[in-house]
Amino acid sequence: ALSAIVNNASVDVYAAVDRAGLEVGMLELDFRAEGQCEIAYLGLIPELAGKGHGRWLMAEALSRAWRAGIERVWVHTCTLDHPSALNFYRAQGFTPFRRQVETFDDPRAFGVLPADAAPQIPLLSRR
Repeated sequence: ALSAIVNNASVDVYAAVDRAGLEVGMLELDFRAEGQCEIAYLGLIPELAGKGHGRWLMAEALSRAWRAGIERVWVHTCTLDHPSALNFYRAQGFTPFRRQVETFDDPRAFGVLPADAAPQIPLLSRR
């Protein structure tokens, strides 16, 4: 499923690379919905958080997203994202337009993500 998305001709995936050639971030722009671009993924390695690199990556995202025919650029965030994600997106000019509750099996409980991922979210497990 994931490979079908990132290999779709309407989805652009970029690596942010530092001067040494190391990949330090990733950007995914999804143009599959007509007239729209979803910033489906925007992330940096933890060592770069809070140092202004996210603003640079967002500027790159927006400059690539606003192409001919695009009327809306949006981003989806959730409580599993970095705790500062919502405030970051607001500071970049985004406005919340909807809030909804989504439920799913916690990927930490099945070893898909490490147990210490998203420490702001309690990990519930059966004993």
